[in-house]
Amino acid sequence: MDSQKILLGSNDQGLGQVGGGARLPRLDLWPLTPDTQEPMTPLCTITERFLPINFIPAGMALTVFITARQHGGAFNRAVQRHYTVNQQDDLDKTGNGYARVILHTLAEQELLPAVPPLLLERSFIQFEPLSAQEEDEELADEDSGLEVSKPLGRPSWLQDPIYEPQRYQFLMQLLDSDIAKASPAHEGLLADGIGYLYVNRQARRGKEGDEGGFFFIQFT
Repeated sequence: MDSQKILLGSNDQGLGQVGGGARLPRLDLWPLTPDTQEPMTPLCTITERFLPINFIPAGMALTVFITARQHGGAFNRAVQRHYTVNQQDDLDKTGNGYARVILHTLAEQELLPAVPPLLLERSFIQFEPLSAQEEDEELADEDSGLEVSKPLGRPSWLQDPIYEPQRYQFLMQLLDSDIAKASPAHEGLLADGIGYLYVNRQARRGKEGDEGGFFFIQFT
């Protein structure tokens, strides 16, 4: 699996999606932004089929929610700083920040609040093998990974190394540029950075609405 990269397309392969609504069973599970109590933006949903290992209970999924606001056609950098990490100290201070990773039953239909937040155009996650050159780039530096959206593999640390708590496992990285290819109106959503999703190793024993991991971005 570490030799795969993520492509965003229109074909639903059941692995997950970026954008769209949230496939929650109930609207009361939808997380709210701490300062305004507005519904957060669903960034991506990962299903139990995303990886061939048992890290999400059967019939459940992880959805990453972030706070996304636009001002004058651009995304609000002050808000983005709440889920941006550039060194270990930032990770310690951020906590959940303005990003939440919720474990939930995977509903057949997407839900939307009465007043929806800023939403991304829906794209489905697909995998494609890395080329030989890409695999070489992935392994070239022990501290850096390939700058493509991908499951597992090496995190592309761009600044100081981040050492996540032992109970978490690196699951995927998602590039702002790949989101923009699928939904041009959302270029800059991750501040031209790379988003990192870590799953809690205990998520497989989790219940509806539990925190299933954490998400943050690093600027390029």
